Amino acid sequence: MVTTYPTSKNQVTEDAREISPLDDLRTSWVAAYRQKHAEADWWAEGFGAVEHSLETQERVFRMAEQLVGRGIVRLAVCAALRQADGVAQLSTGTLHEGALQTRHLYLQGRALRSDDYRRDPWSSSLPAAAAGCGVIDTLLSAHGIVVNLLPPDAFEEQLGRAGQRWLPQPQEGRAIILLDETLRLDHLRANGFDPITFDGVDPAAFAWAIFELAARAEDAATQLRCDCHPGIRPIPVGVAVERSSHGLMNAEWRPVTSLVPADA
Repeated sequence: MVTTYPTSKNQVTEDAREISPLDDLRTSWVAAYRQKHAEADWWAEGFGAVEHSLETQERVFRMAEQLVGRGIVRLAVCAALRQADGVAQLSTGTLHEGALQTRHLYLQGRALRSDDYRRDPWSSSLPAAAAGCGVIDTLLSAHGIVVNLLPPDAFEEQLGRAGQRWLPQPQEGRAIILLDETLRLDHLRANGFDPITFDGVDPAAFAWAIFELAARAEDAATQLRCDCHPGIRPIPVGVAVERSSHGLMNAEWRPVTSLVPADA
């Protein structure tokens, strides 16, 4: 008899076999949805440096269908999302944070074109977070969703100082999101949180996360306390994951954005 033991390589292969069919189904569903709904395809193409991953597209499309069920027109959803892409990139072309997002800046504030934006911008999650909040405020302002954006240092300080006594109870209409690098997901779960990760540089991903977190918080608030955490309900929390982190400059000192005269 020959006994074999699983290796990490074998495990990765098995995991890939399980994930692949799911990815195939997701790809097919997203493609069919985009083909059926022109407004969704228009948004999914992205704008400038903003690219929407397959996962984000699926999540947003499912959110859109839920909003349609609430009486919100699908075109209004996609239009708000498309506008958020421009807001996150400061499409007025000013010298504020635009240098982090663009290859060119126009001195008289001329509106930027799609090809003016970087494909790999130097940016944080904050512009995308603000734009994503704007989407939800536009579509669901009457529902009064409160969004708490926490940097990792503030979150860890509060968690370490007060322990589980600091943990808020799940509340209807409240979404907690951790920006940038944060605690490990298993550590969050061990401390009574229910984390969900999403693309931290995509405004649409932020909009979906706020929508999903508010829904989960509403469900959690109505559920009985779980057996694994006596006296504590798992708290839904969003974790914004950055795809890359770049500095303002490369190894050598050189400008990252070129200024274009107004008459160019």
